Formats: sequence, structure tokens, C-alpha cells
Amino acid sequence: MMFRILMFVMVFAVTCTAQTSGSGKVYTLDDCLKIAAENNLDIQSGAAQYQAQGAYVTQAFGAFLPTMGASMGYSRQLNVEGGRTVNIGGQVIPIAGAEPNSYSMSAYASYNIFNGFAREANYNRTKQELSATDFNFRRIRQTVGYTVRSQYISVLRAMQINKIRKENIELGKKEVERMQALFDAGRVPIGNVLSQQADLGSRELDEVNSDNQVNQAKAQILTTLAVQPDQRSEFMESAIPSTVDDNTLTEFRKEIGSYNAAVKKALESRPDFQAFTARIEAASSSVTAAHSGRMPDLNASGGWSWSNSQFNNFGNNGRYYISMNLSVPIFDNFNTSTQIQTANVALRQREIESQQSEMKIRSEVQSAFLNLEAAEKQLEITSRALKSAEQNFKSAQERLNVGAATVLDYLTANNLLINAKINRVNAVYNYFDVQFQVRYAIGTLKEG
Repeated sequence: MMFRILMFVMVFAVTCTAQTSGSGKVYTLDDCLKIAAENNLDIQSGAAQYQAQGAYVTQAFGAFLPTMGASMGYSRQLNVEGGRTVNIGGQVIPIAGAEPNSYSMSAYASYNIFNGFAREANYNRTKQELSATDFNFRRIRQTVGYTVRSQYISVLRAMQINKIRKENIELGKKEVERMQALFDAGRVPIGNVLSQQADLGSRELDEVNSDNQVNQAKAQILTTLAVQPDQRSEFMESAIPSTVDDNTLTEFRKEIGSYNAAVKKALESRPDFQAFTARIEAASSSVTAAHSGRMPDLNASGGWSWSNSQFNNFGNNGRYYISMNLSVPIFDNFNTSTQIQTANVALRQREIESQQSEMKIRSEVQSAFLNLEAAEKQLEITSRALKSAEQNFKSAQERLNVGAATVLDYLTANNLLINAKINRVNAVYNYFDVQFQVRYAIGTLKEG
């Protein structure tokens, strides 16, 4: 008994090892979304842009703070004898020697009290640009999430069709063997055998193409995940349902609501549309900053300086100062006017882009709704067609067995059944793909 248990454990371990090494890494949909969120190059680029924009906000905030600095210097005269005499009317008069060393120190601070609200406008502009960058980054993550989901469905669709093709080959081999046995028994002519063999070759060709489609779909999603596309990989079929019932259709329709409700939700939820709103605010702040060129500028500054031939006597030789500077623009050769006009044009351009974005969103939502309606019809049609094809195939098979149908009738019925199965697989997975498309168009699709 102990020996049997030991053998079972060894066989089980070997089997598991073989499956792991043979099939490669197994991915779930959640695994793919997580890996894409960490590795996808578009997401990494968006994160870098967000960090860069944050630096501009810090720079703009610095305008509210004083500017401070300090310096220290030292110099030494090397030819201390040079310049110690002066010639006046032929009379050479010696001059007392100077100290060769010279020391200096200074510290200063300045603060802009008022500059026509330019710094406030610039700070608000950079914050709005940062918000726009963040919204765009969120949309990038949504886009990558939708792409991963769609490509994952493509892999499962290709795998299901590949299974149908392989099952069809096995059925074709059995039919060839059965027809060969009938020919050997003298019950059918050789033409029936040749027809079955030719049909088997066609099925094998379809299976080769199906294998290639599976590998292509896997390579595509692995590329999106920034993973080597040639690695061996498998994908969990349970991540996406392989069937659709009426309750699924009803619940999803309740989730998205009507077209008008979906458009309203999209305009409220889509990060890319919110980014345009933030950019309009940023452009408006640029207009305010441009107008500051017509307003006075007031600065205050102060500091301390010291210089001496020796490194001492700081109190007597040190000097303190404060100053105020008011600058009033009178005429700047129309530079401010040009800047104001340019800022207003940029603002109008942002408003136009926002309107274009709204039209694009409405179009995308409408397209998604039309695709959903078509997907629902495909489900209903393929369900009826599959049932009819199954009944037709059984009938043709029974009639062939009793000699009431030809091999061509049987093969035609089988081809209709295979096409009906493939169409059903396409319809089911296309429906779930459209679900993701609708959520993506509305802006409610989860980022990861």
C-alpha cells in the first residue's frame, strides 16, 4: 500500500512538472492587467510626463518665495611693489604700500510684492496643466486596460475556434476510417473514401491556420504587456464567460442606460474630456498673466556687505541696506498687446478642441451602442443557426448511415455545423468585447 502511494505521488509530481514546463506561464486576465499597469511602455511614458509637469508647479510656486543669496571672495596682489611710486613733474614720489590681501562677503534677499497677478496666474496655469496631464494619464491607463481586455478576448476566441478545428479533425479521421472499412467490405465505392480524405486535408489546413491565429493573438497581448512575445504562455479561459444568457443582456443594458444618459455620463467621467476642461482653465490663466504686463511691478530687497584687507572688523566695515523698486509700464512697443492676443487665441483654440472632443465622445458612444445592438442580434441569430446546424448534421449522419444521403450531403452538413459553431464563438466573445468597448467609450472602464 505504501509503495502504491509513493508511486502515485511520483507520477503526479512528474505530470505537474511536465505541464508547467510544457505550457509555459499561465496568465489570468487580472494578471495581464496588473503586468500591463507596471510594464506597459505607454503607461511608463505617461507617468514620466506627469512627473515632469509636477516640476513646473514647484517652479511656479517658487515665485511666491523670496530670492536669497550669499557670496564670499578673496584676492591677493602678487607684485606688492608695483604701483608704489608716482611721477609728478619729474618728481618721483613714493606711495605707502597697501595690504596685499582683500576679503569680501555679502548676503542679500529680494521679494516681489506685486507683479500684476502674473505669478498667481502662472501658478494656477501650471496646476491646471498638471491636472490635465493627470487626466490624460488616467485615460492612457484606461486605453491600455481596454486593449489588454480586448486582446485577451481575441486569444480566448482563437483558442476556442482552434478547439473546434481540432475536434473536427478527430471526427474527420474517424469518418475516413469508417468509410475505408465500408469500402473494404464492398459497401461503398472508392470515391467516398477519397472524398473523406480530401475533406480531412481541408480540415487539417484549417487547423494549421487556426494554430497560427492563436500564436499571433498571444504574441500581440504579450507585446502589450511588454513581455517577450515568443515566450510560451497559456491564458485562463475562465476569465471570460463562454456563454451569454438573457439575464446578462438585461443587466448590462440597465448598467449603461439610454444613449443620452450614456453621453452625459461620458462627459462627466471621461478623463480625456476633463483634461480639456483643465486646459481651458490653464489657457485662461495665461490670458491673466499676459494682462499683467500693463500693471506696475513692486519689489523689495535688502542685504549686508563687508570688505576689508583683513578678516576682522566686521561690525565697522559691514554695511546694511534695504530698497524698494516700483516699475510702471508706459509703452513697451506693443509687446504686451501681442502677448494678450496670443493668449486669447490659445484660449479659443482650447475651447474649440474641447468642443471637438465632445463631438468625438458622442460619436464613440453612438458607435459603441450600435456595436452592442449588432452584437445582441448576432447572439440571437447564431443561437438559432447553431441549433439548426446541429439538427441538420444529425439528420445527414443518420441518412448517410442508411444510404439515403451522399457523402457530399454529409460533408456539407458538417461544414455548416463547424461554421455555426465558429460563428457562435465569435458572437459570444464579440459581445463581451463590445461590453468593454461601451464602458471604455463612457469612461467607466476600470483602469486595471
